[in-house]
Amino acid sequence: MKRIFILFFAIMTSCSQSEQQTNSAEPIVVENRVFFDNKPQLTSIPLGEEQPFTSLFAQLEELPNVDTNSLQQLLESIGDEADRISEKKFPDQLRIPQLLSRYKVFQTRLGIVRYTNPAQYANSTFVKSMDDVVISWNIFADHYNRFSTTADQAQVLAPQIDKPPIRYKDRKRL
Repeated sequence: MKRIFILFFAIMTSCSQSEQQTNSAEPIVVENRVFFDNKPQLTSIPLGEEQPFTSLFAQLEELPNVDTNSLQQLLESIGDEADRISEKKFPDQLRIPQLLSRYKVFQTRLGIVRYTNPAQYANSTFVKSMDDVVISWNIFADHYNRFSTTADQAQVLAPQIDKPPIRYKDRKRL
């Protein structure tokens, strides 16, 4: 009698375990949805061969047009490109703390959506995070454009200002 009782529990346990394993193997299905009600307006940066942001900006422009199934790949690609742009790739006159910190904020916002599980794409916090990526890029681009314009003007004005050299006898004693 004990053998039948133990055999009965062994069969029940094995059946319930195999049922649990088949449930966890189901793929996650994400509904295809649009993340932006209106196409976001990305602030552009003067792009050229020497600018490190050409590829990154092109990928960001594709973001509103991508479907849900390829969104994760595009976010990873944008994140990889953003990671490749280091402080050393910024133009010399634009390696200033204010601009570098704005770029780091953009990278942080991008990292939040980059590593989001595709099952959470329908969540409202993910949609808000996508908006935050666009907002942080626009703030960075505005600062970049402002500082690059200021730096260009300073380079133009610098040769026009003639400062006489300071001579030893012109210096004041403290």
